[in-house]
Amino acid sequence: MNNLEIVHLRSSGESLESLNELIKESIWAEGTGSDVVTVYRRSGLGTDIAVHIHQRGSEEQNGPSALAANLANALKAFGLVEHSVWEELT
Repeated sequence: MNNLEIVHLRSSGESLESLNELIKESIWAEGTGSDVVTVYRRSGLGTDIAVHIHQRGSEEQNGPSALAANLANALKAFGLVEHSVWEELT
């Protein structure tokens, strides 16, 4: 089963560039395996970042990944965080 995890941060004013560096460091430290990670910034709003983690997994994989859970926890210090897991419809 393929999953998409989204970690969305609405920051309280932290520089998006410094947050992007923190996110990249966290991703490298955690290791992504076969996951594909993409970081987005919201167009027209300088305080929102969304991290998309695409996972190719098995039926056994349920719930959030360690990478996304750790990233969401680390980003809470910078503002409001929403973390969601989406399953691909086949």
